[in-house]
Amino acid sequence: MSKSVQVELLLLLACGLAAAAEPRPGRIEFSDGKLLGGKISLTPGSALQLHVGTQLRTLSLDRVQEIRLSPEKESLEQHYRFPEAGKAIKETSGQPYPVRLLKTTLVLADGETLTGHLYTTVLYVENDDATQKVILLAKQSGREGQALEDLVYPARVVFADSAVATEATSRLKLPASLASPGAEVVALTRGALVRLAATSAGPPGEFQMPSSLGAQFFLAVHLGAKLSVGWPTQPDPQLIARVRAALPNSSDFFDDRKLLGAFRDARSGEIYSLLLASRQAATTLDQDRSQPWRLELCRWKQDTVSPRLLLAGQGYFFRGLGAKNESVPAVELSAMLWQVRKQGDTWTVGNNGTGD
Repeated sequence: MSKSVQVELLLLLACGLAAAAEPRPGRIEFSDGKLLGGKISLTPGSALQLHVGTQLRTLSLDRVQEIRLSPEKESLEQHYRFPEAGKAIKETSGQPYPVRLLKTTLVLADGETLTGHLYTTVLYVENDDATQKVILLAKQSGREGQALEDLVYPARVVFADSAVATEATSRLKLPASLASPGAEVVALTRGALVRLAATSAGPPGEFQMPSSLGAQFFLAVHLGAKLSVGWPTQPDPQLIARVRAALPNSSDFFDDRKLLGAFRDARSGEIYSLLLASRQAATTLDQDRSQPWRLELCRWKQDTVSPRLLLAGQGYFFRGLGAKNESVPAVELSAMLWQVRKQGDTWTVGNNGTGD
C-alpha cells in the first residue's frame, strides 16, 4: 500500500471517529438532585445497547431525545455461605449492603419509547470546568453498612437539541440483478447483529424492513441455491488468520465451518467474520433432509490479557436443511451489496447509490 493511500485511509478513519463521537448539548440529572450540564458524547465508535425483552437493540446517540433510569428492584443483601455441604443451612456474615437493579427507557424523536436493560454505558460531559465521565449502569452494589440512598445514580439524561427522527420501517432498493421474484433479503445490524427480514414492497426491487434505528448493517440475498452477501472486495489476510486461529475456541453443534471473510469496522474497531456452518455428522432428525446449515456472522473482541480473539456475538442470515452428502449452498461475496447508502427512509444498494 502506498504512503499516500495510507494517509488517505487514516484521514477517513479520523473523520469517521469524529462523526461517531459528535457531542450534543444537554444535562444529566442525578437521583440526589444534582445537575451536570455540557456537551455529552459516547466513546468514539460506540452506541447505546438496550435489551428489550429477548432482543438487543442498538441506537446511535443522535437518535435519542432522553434517557431515563429508574429502580426496578431494590434490596439489602448479606454475604453468606453454606458451612455444611449438602445442607440448606445458610450462614450470613457482615453487615447488609444495598443492591439496586435499574431499568432504562430511551425516548426517541417522535416520542416513541424503548424500555429494557442498558449495557454499561460511559458518557462524557464536557463543559468549561472539565470533561467528566458518567457511567450508566444496569446494576448497583454498595458497601457493607451503606443504605440505598447512598447509591446515587444518573436518573435522567436530557438533550437540548432535537434527536434525529427514527422511522418505524425502512425501504430498501435493490438492483434488478438481485431482486428476482422469490428473493429473500435479510440485514444484520452492526454491533448487536439484530436480524431484519425484508418483505417485497410492490415495485420490482423494492423491499420494506424494520428500521435499523440508525445502525449500519450487513446485507444478504438468498435466491434459489445461491447466497449473496455484501462484503469488502479487498481481503485482509492477517485478520482472516487471526479469526481462523480463534474458531476452535468457539466450537458448537456445527462440525464444518468455512471461513469466508473477516472485516474490521474502522469506526468502532469491531471485528466480524462470515461463516458458512454445516453439520456433517449424524443428527436426531428422522427425515431425508436432516443436515442443517447456516450462513452466520460473528462479532469478535480482543482478549484483554492475550492477542487472541473472543467471540462476542453471533447472528445468522439464512439457514436450512440438506440431505446427507448434499453440497451446502454456494456463497458469493458481493461488492454491490456492500454499497448501501441511505437517503431519507430509503436504503439504496448498488454502484454510486443508483441501484444499478
